[in-house]
Amino acid sequence: MKNIFNHSSFAKAFIISFAGICLACSAAMADGGESRKISPAEKKFMETVHAELRASLPKAPAGWSGEAEEARVFEEVAVGFEKFPLTMNVGASYSKNETEAENEAKSKAIAEIGEKNKSAIDMLMKKQDELSVKLAKAAEKMDMKEVEKLQKESEIIAAEAEKINASMTDDMRSSKSGNLLKSTSANASVQINPSEVYITEPSLLPEIGGCIALREKPENADYDDKVKTLILVGPWKVSKKADGGLDIKSPYAEGAAYDKIMCAAVHIDASPDITDLLIKSVDLKKIAALINK
Repeated sequence: MKNIFNHSSFAKAFIISFAGICLACSAAMADGGESRKISPAEKKFMETVHAELRASLPKAPAGWSGEAEEARVFEEVAVGFEKFPLTMNVGASYSKNETEAENEAKSKAIAEIGEKNKSAIDMLMKKQDELSVKLAKAAEKMDMKEVEKLQKESEIIAAEAEKINASMTDDMRSSKSGNLLKSTSANASVQINPSEVYITEPSLLPEIGGCIALREKPENADYDDKVKTLILVGPWKVSKKADGGLDIKSPYAEGAAYDKIMCAAVHIDASPDITDLLIKSVDLKKIAALINK
């Protein structure tokens, strides 16, 4: 029964309004650490890198709006900043342009689908609650035959819940207001000198601009929501592990000079079709030009 109420796509459909993402550059200050005045050379380097990363971010696709992180002026750095290679992350958020009327229509369609299935959901919840009480009593009495019988009844309820869940998903996708599960927001960022990257069940994509590209495995073949895509710029190493997964090794070296840029990673979180459009406008050459400069 849990998946009726916590189904990720169903929950996602209720979040129609646009969300702004604030991705801050993490290079200048360490949380809670002491700071010092930045040197002229450090200031020029950091502001140049930040500007180049902002300029490399993808442009908003047609029918979408985008907002990149604002330009930064660096005045201070953490004490000891010069002992480690610079790390920096600059991002942008994107949202589909929709009118208030379109949003209201989507909200109405979601409410109608919920109301259509409310009685069936309430009935299953009641059955589940009653079954839980019976199971607890049977377990307390160590009546294993009754427990086994009730577990089979629980499986039947779960199957009924799956049917309702599938029906609601179909209704969401075929709504007269459009696919209510289709993501209307996206995020992209460029990170320099990451020592590692995180991606769930990655699969290799064809190279993009001569760079290694990875995409996380979606929940299913017709997944509507965002998936994470990574483009690795620089001499990254990706190899297959014995368990079938991928071993991703960054060329980052902690002992390098503070102004040594060894690698970068472009992170895109969007539905696959919007990801493809964002990839077309990300300036990988500009990012690559920063490496070993």
